[in-house]
Amino acid sequence: MLGLGCAQIFGFDKSYDTEGGADGRGGAGGGDGGGATASSGAGGATASSGAGGTTASSGAGGGGAGGGGAEPACAVLEVMPGESLDLSIIDDMEDEDLAIPEGDSAIPRGGDWFMDHDESVDGIHEPVNEPDLMTPLDPPRGDSLVALRTSANDGFRVWGAGVAVYVYYDDYGDASEYRGITFWARAEEGSSRRLKVMFVEQQTRHTGGICDNANDRCNDHFHKHVVLAGDWKQFKIPVECLKQGGFGQQFDAPAMDRLWGFYFSFDPRQEFDIWIDDLAFYR
Repeated sequence: MLGLGCAQIFGFDKSYDTEGGADGRGGAGGGDGGGATASSGAGGATASSGAGGTTASSGAGGGGAGGGGAEPACAVLEVMPGESLDLSIIDDMEDEDLAIPEGDSAIPRGGDWFMDHDESVDGIHEPVNEPDLMTPLDPPRGDSLVALRTSANDGFRVWGAGVAVYVYYDDYGDASEYRGITFWARAEEGSSRRLKVMFVEQQTRHTGGICDNANDRCNDHFHKHVVLAGDWKQFKIPVECLKQGGFGQQFDAPAMDRLWGFYFSFDPRQEFDIWIDDLAFYR
């Protein structure tokens, strides 16, 4: 799976309209997510603590995962200072490679990070060498010495660009014991800050055998946007706050018992330069 930035292979060689309102669906896709949405995975021990963001309300509660408007509690997803989460690390990046550890779950995990983007000829996505995604932090963020860094210009015009991680050896795994995912992130100066986080699972994935791929009804993944800042902040995305974009086949809720992985992406024409660290499930 490493380095497969081919939209044609995974079904992202399509142009999608933009979802109405602030929570658009124009970006993210690539590798496996599809047209306009993607997701993110988990595993492991506890996440390293690090410099925490400023104030924030916890992101619990909110509208049902199947559609409808999100409740106000889902609008602000920064983790509160002093808030304690029971974590199962997906990847803390400290080993500086693309593979994720097997984690502390009884369900076997194993996957890799990869870059993905559409085929726009003017698009530039960095780093050039995919293993260089894992970048030393200077200065460190608390105990964290390494984080993922990726950037792109505004030349991607179809579905955009980003990074993804698949989480399970056998395509899909049972992550239903978790309430959601959490991660640390920040944006460099001049970067777009509206990051789309997509949960890719069997129902919406175009190779899952459930959605109607023949009629372009797949890849409308459950997702949530977060707004990054110039300093490090910890975010959490509860499953109940996820929704689909509305352009594809609709489902009542994400199939967390058949999860593939996660996408972190930006919409078309969005220049970005971001860092991601300490991705984890939380209970």
